[in-house]
Amino acid sequence: MEMKLIGMEDLPDNYKVYLENSFRKNLIRKAVEQVSGFVKLSQIIGIDWSSLCKLRRGYRIINGRISYYFLKINLLKKLLKITNISIQDIEKNVIGLAYNKVLINTQLPIIVSPELASLTGHAFGDGHVSVERFKYVNKRKELVTEVKEFTKLIFGHEGREFFYNGCYGIEFPGIIGRLFSFIGIPLGRKTGQELKIPEWVKNGTKEVKSAFLRALFDDEGSIINSKQDFISISMYKQNNLINSHIRFLDEIRSLLMDLEINPSKVSFKKNYKETKEFGFRIYNKKSLLNFSKNVNFNHYIKSQKLFKTIERYNNLKI
Repeated sequence: MEMKLIGMEDLPDNYKVYLENSFRKNLIRKAVEQVSGFVKLSQIIGIDWSSLCKLRRGYRIINGRISYYFLKINLLKKLLKITNISIQDIEKNVIGLAYNKVLINTQLPIIVSPELASLTGHAFGDGHVSVERFKYVNKRKELVTEVKEFTKLIFGHEGREFFYNGCYGIEFPGIIGRLFSFIGIPLGRKTGQELKIPEWVKNGTKEVKSAFLRALFDDEGSIINSKQDFISISMYKQNNLINSHIRFLDEIRSLLMDLEINPSKVSFKKNYKETKEFGFRIYNKKSLLNFSKNVNFNHYIKSQKLFKTIERYNNLKI
């Protein structure tokens, strides 16, 4: 059964939706019939009749460009009360969401999926989420492409790609960052706040947990080929948040153990300015094999290093 994360009832009143054309017109027509008049309806819902006409039409063309008219959630709730149309019927006909003037072609409800779990892992890793934008930067093009594809799949926006200081990057509008905040993704600078893995990831399917871990290890993990091969992950945190940081790393370890991967305990690595680095490793052969089977890397160089490690272990008894 699909788990719902964001439905229309979860959106604040100042968010806006764009409805399928015929459904929107029928919704307003039904409301007009219920209150016996167009002007009467505009008075009840608190907008002038000309604005209601624009909402029914749905768009206008200015200098050859389409400008959309959105329905604010608070206004939509009034129309639902008048017409007795269910939220579920509305959700089926949502083809876009907006905050301010940026429209994203997403549908409701937004549900749990491996793709969303992957974006969440990247947001905890090399991504930056705020109310102004969702940005992801990495030296590996394939990881930026992955973020682009999954964000387009879920939120209907291709983003703006860029290249800066030897890194690939992609940036999306602030409404996506705002929606991320509803599902447990931290806003702002991660080293200065407590982090917790969202419950829907911790309670998710094997595929959801794997996708989250794969993205996080693609960004923050490394694989060391030496006399003793191991996978390592470490992250920085402000000195006053060390205890919560260790709990967060233990949550990651717990997800790994759910996939039959046994990591080491969390340990201190080093100091850096006003932060400390903590992390853990995955050493033993069985855990490395299970990491390869159940998580793996999409990062090309890391995946090749892990492949070489597994090649050496394939003929060994565990």
